[in-house]
Amino acid sequence: MDFQRQTLKTRCAVTSLCWSGEALVDPVGGGVRYHLDGTCFDPHVNFAYRFDRAVVSPDGRYSVLYESLGTTGLLLEGTRVMRQLQRDFYQANVFDYPVALHTFPSGRTLLAHCPDSYCVLELEDVATGERLTKRTNDAVDFFHSRLQFSPDGRYLSSAGWIWHPVDAVSVFDVSRALEDPTSLEKGNLLADTEEGGLFFMSAAFGARDTLVFVRVDESARDGDTFHLGTYSLAERKVLSDVPLEEPAGPLMVVDAAHVVDFFKHPKLVERATGRVVQRWEDLDTGLALGSIRHHVPAPPPFAMDPANRRFAVGTKDGIEVITLAAP
Repeated sequence: MDFQRQTLKTRCAVTSLCWSGEALVDPVGGGVRYHLDGTCFDPHVNFAYRFDRAVVSPDGRYSVLYESLGTTGLLLEGTRVMRQLQRDFYQANVFDYPVALHTFPSGRTLLAHCPDSYCVLELEDVATGERLTKRTNDAVDFFHSRLQFSPDGRYLSSAGWIWHPVDAVSVFDVSRALEDPTSLEKGNLLADTEEGGLFFMSAAFGARDTLVFVRVDESARDGDTFHLGTYSLAERKVLSDVPLEEPAGPLMVVDAAHVVDFFKHPKLVERATGRVVQRWEDLDTGLALGSIRHHVPAPPPFAMDPANRRFAVGTKDGIEVITLAAP
């Protein structure tokens, strides 16, 4: 597949990296915006804490800075502090902080996080701080992590883990959760798969209500085997499942034929065969496979933009932007 590569020079290494329209922003580094034409805007803000990652709402209005293996987050509107966020201390130094933002066509933005317990997922109205999913039922013992809204906001996925530990993915219907918050404990859309979402290392939303996942088969005789699969959330069934040539971690769905895997370095992978067809070995994207990553170095900043078939990776003196050609 053809691609274009662009280098954006920066005064120093970026601390975090998120797409915001046609620009890349470093929220942790003070909200500096790097435009693809080579210009940048620096609001000269210093948040004076050890935040190391961030998420930005689709409309670019809000962001959350957080310490990925800590308990503290900070909700911003632009560069204005709205309120501090916290997550449960339990095992917080072990796995990625769970947080995601989504803006609906109405302009309302939802915050998904776990403010009270590692196993209690909550949805809040960002503008008002109102908690929309209050409930009293018992929570399922699941360590929520790497939260992700589907592009249309219909679904919310959590790529976390359960004890022993075992990696797992859960997916919830957002509208249903707002009407019936107890569905966040009993409405996992992967519950009826063969594994119930267990042994799923990572996931990313694809087209037409599909979820693309990486799972591990620990029963293989020659060691763990990684598989790349596609699950239909509408039909509640696995559409495809193929062995991968090598381990895979965070995913970006490119189209019906390809994904990009970010384990070690970006790799373009064929969905039908699990074969790697393109590598960018000079770009470091870290050694994290699942949400538990206290045992590996923190990954360099990188950002995915599946809607525009591109991703960006921070380097020691700039940002590398890869744009994949349309079929």
